Amino acid sequence: MVLKHSVNLATIFCLCLFYVNNTEGARAKWSTIEKNFKDAGGDLKALSHVKCFLSLYGEKEFSFRRPDSSSNDRRCYNIQSAKYTHPRYFTVIDYIKSGFKRRLFLVDTETGNVKPLGVAHGRYKSGYVRFFLKPYKNSLKYARYFANIPGSKAPSSGFYFAGQEYVGKFGRSMILHGLEPGINDKACERAIVIHKHSMVTKRRAYVMSSGCPMVSPSQINPLIDALKGDQEGLGLTAPGGLVFIYGPRERAWTYGHCPLSK
Repeated sequence: MVLKHSVNLATIFCLCLFYVNNTEGARAKWSTIEKNFKDAGGDLKALSHVKCFLSLYGEKEFSFRRPDSSSNDRRCYNIQSAKYTHPRYFTVIDYIKSGFKRRLFLVDTETGNVKPLGVAHGRYKSGYVRFFLKPYKNSLKYARYFANIPGSKAPSSGFYFAGQEYVGKFGRSMILHGLEPGINDKACERAIVIHKHSMVTKRRAYVMSSGCPMVSPSQINPLIDALKGDQEGLGLTAPGGLVFIYGPRERAWTYGHCPLSK
């Protein structure tokens, strides 16, 4: 006996194929990401600039600046340019927030989950520990002074591609490739990388860096695994996730804008 409402096998196969093709690599709704980002303690204005980047620059070819010294060519200039291909993860580092708070936000665009972490900033002209902000010197709590100058020990803000991983002085680390001329395009040359430090916890930083975003030793592996690009040896073959560092320059932007290098 044939059931009145049966569906033939060909129809079932087509429906299953449609489901697979339309759920593979599915993205969470942006409203879900915004809600989770806010619940995690993030600033929605900072997130709005990432949304702008994703909508405007997904097909833009970004050139990588050649280092002043050829010694870093293999690491920083293995490929001369790359496009952002919307990997699963991106991260926002909010250097407007206090270093005593969780201010690195790892965003999973497939699930909409947001993971907040503590992160240290560059010390600029101060020592590794300074509690009070003074003219032209960063403190443990606040990053006010940014630079793109080798040897400055300063943080740099703006948009980056996550790059290659390597094992260095602080163990497993990840290279950052700055995308904005004059703002952060010397990041790789300056050895501005994401790495761990024992004086940074999941909740706050107890030390400043020489310019690098430093995270808890317990968080470095999942962070690099989520963001890293493709590589051959130490050379980058395709960029990884977007890294956006939100500083005073970006705070002056209007909501939802991303005027690169201005």
